[in-house]
Order: sequence, then structure tokens, then C-alpha cells
Amino acid sequence: MTTDHPHPESSRFLRPKLGFHTDQAERIRAAYLGTRPHLPASTFGEFLEAAVLEKIERLEVEYNNGQPWGTPADGDIKSASQIGVGRWKRD
Repeated sequence: MTTDHPHPESSRFLRPKLGFHTDQAERIRAAYLGTRPHLPASTFGEFLEAAVLEKIERLEVEYNNGQPWGTPADGDIKSASQIGVGRWKRD
């Protein structure tokens, strides 16, 4: 029997989804399309993940002796309105 849906145990269902709002969306999509012929094949989501991880690795080197930080607990990440930072709170 075949199904159109991935098996529930697949990594697709086990991975949390992250998202963000940006006024740089056109630039991000253009970079993905412009580099697709030069980079290994990837989905747009994989491209975004690789870009974020590249930045994280630089931050780990600079601020955490090259080591990953510990896993945050649920609720550790607060919204900009909760902590009063971020570009959406700038006056």
C-alpha cells in the first residue's frame, strides 16, 4: 500500500519548524535562485538552514570557544515584545 504522506516516524515530523518575518524576502529568494546553479541541490528551506548554521558556527567560534551552546529549555526564547529588543521595537 502506498501513501502520499511521509511515514509518521520520518524526520519531517520530528523536526521543529522555525520561521521569521522579514522585509528582505526578495533578496533572500534572489540569493537562493542566483546560487542554485553553483551549490549542491537543496530546497529553499535547506538553503535557509545552511545560511543560519553558517552564522551560528561563526558565533560559536567568537563567543563560545567554538562549541555549540546547550539546548535551551522551553520558554527560554521570548518574543521581542516580551524583552523589548529587536528591530520591530526600535523607535
